[in-house]
Amino acid sequence: MKKILSSFFDSVMDILFPSLCLDCGESIVSDEMLCARCFENIYINRSLFCGKCGARLPSLKKICHLDFPYILGAAASYKDELPRLLVHELKFKFVRNAARPLAEILAIYARNAGLTEDDWLVVPVPLGPKRFRRRGYNQSEIIAKIFAETLSIKIENDGFVRSKETKPQSEMRDFESRVENTKECFSVVSPEKFAGKNIILIDDVSTSGITFFEAATSLKKSGAKKIVALASVKG
Repeated sequence: MKKILSSFFDSVMDILFPSLCLDCGESIVSDEMLCARCFENIYINRSLFCGKCGARLPSLKKICHLDFPYILGAAASYKDELPRLLVHELKFKFVRNAARPLAEILAIYARNAGLTEDDWLVVPVPLGPKRFRRRGYNQSEIIAKIFAETLSIKIENDGFVRSKETKPQSEMRDFESRVENTKECFSVVSPEKFAGKNIILIDDVSTSGITFFEAATSLKKSGAKKIVALASVKG
C-alpha cells in the first residue's frame, strides 16, 4: 500500500510540478536533467590527452612526458554552456541528479577513447570530511558509481582518502596557490587494493590538473600501474 501511495504521490507531483530540461525547458521524465535532444547536442571528445602538456594522444600510450603519473581524459569542455551548467547544479546547487548526465557523457567518451578494452579499477577522487558534511555527498563518487555501473567496471570507494582538508580550487587565485593547497593532500590507507591495478581516476572537473596530479602520484607510490584520470568536464 505504501508503494502504491508513493507512486500515486509522485505521479501527482509530476503533473503539478513537471520536471523541465535544464537547457530547453521541455518537459521530461522525473529525476532527469536533460531531454534526449539536448543531451545528444553535447559535444563529446574522442581522444585522450597528455596530462602535462595537453597534447592529443592517439591511444593509451604516452608519446611525451613519459614520467608524468597519468594520462588525461575529458569528456566535454567547460567552455560549453550545458556541461558547465550541469557541474554548477551538482556542486553548488546540490542537485544530485546532475551527476547522471555527467557520468553518461563520460561513459560515451570512455568507449570512444577505447578505455573499455582493458581491465580497469574505477576510483573516485576523495572529498574532505568538512566539505562532505556541508554538501552531503561526494559528487565524484556519484559520477564514478554510475560510470562504473554503465560500463560494468569494478569500483573501489575505500582505502584512498583525502587526508588534508583543502579549500576549493576555484577559490585559488593562481597556479602556485593551487599547488600549495593540494600538496600531499591524499593518502592510500589500503595499498593492497590498488597495487598492480590499472586505474581510472574519476573527478567531475579538471582545470589546472593539480588535484589529479596529487591523487595519481599518491596511487602510483602505492604500486598502481597505468592511471587514466577522467573528468566529465575540462576547464
